[in-house]
Amino acid sequence: MTASTIPEPAGLLQDAPLHKLTTIKVGGTADWFCRVESFSHAVSALAWAESRGLVVAILGKGSNLIVADEGFRGLAVQLGGRLSSISVRGDGLWCGGGASLPRAVQRAASAGLTGLEFGASIPGTAGGAVAMNAGAYSNELKDVLSWAVICTAFGRERVDRDRLQMGYRSSSVGSQEIVAAVGFDLRPGDPEQIAARLAEFRGHRRSTQPQGVRTFGSVFTNPEGDSAGRLLEQAGCKDVQVGDARFSPVHANFIEAGPQATAADVLALMREGRRRVREAGGAELHAEVRFLHPTEGIRAAISREGETE
Repeated sequence: MTASTIPEPAGLLQDAPLHKLTTIKVGGTADWFCRVESFSHAVSALAWAESRGLVVAILGKGSNLIVADEGFRGLAVQLGGRLSSISVRGDGLWCGGGASLPRAVQRAASAGLTGLEFGASIPGTAGGAVAMNAGAYSNELKDVLSWAVICTAFGRERVDRDRLQMGYRSSSVGSQEIVAAVGFDLRPGDPEQIAARLAEFRGHRRSTQPQGVRTFGSVFTNPEGDSAGRLLEQAGCKDVQVGDARFSPVHANFIEAGPQATAADVLALMREGRRRVREAGGAELHAEVRFLHPTEGIRAAISREGETE
């Protein structure tokens, strides 16, 4: 089929501001945006973009993303409708890829299911968390994932966890693919113990991470056997500022954005943090947050050399 014969997906919008869809609230507009609400809707959006040679960016809750100030020249996609729903199925949990992971954790807890409590500290979507194998408190999504439904421009496929090649903050999910639904394999647990673990994790997050400010998740991944936050603090990065962005005085591996902050401020601050850690003799830091490049889609925020890739 040619580009002219593939119809526009339902709900397609032009010139959509993306800063509102991220938790740090910086960045420009997307040429095209679509909120997809079913497997077929997701496939049609990807097929339409494919037919026009457009790069696709899959947005979750925007808690791990910097959008370029110049915006994005492709199609930005976010999941909604059925693809953001959650249901309990026996000892498992069915989640649309756009479902809030903390909300999924609460739904599992309400059903007396345990194994996903660590996800209460991960402020993203179930699909995004699977795509990057998110984790916390020595647990990762691969520990509880059973299967995922992957949508492409050519259809959808349900795949087992092993097919996703999930590693530390990584998986084989491609940039033009959507994790549209996931199944978590949990087990019955004691409701009081589950509630106590959730209270502990949430309390720890409130006491160790910035609250009530424009920020996103951890900026850098932890080097093996060490902590990015410790390295940044040791290098004197707490409260260091570039433009209207600064490393948090609460936790050095978080960046807080002021009302005038730009994506350029955030990226420059990341480069400065990496430089300081390197010059202090620490390990080379690698970005955990992702960058939405104007023409190339979502990629690492900064390269090994400390520049945007």
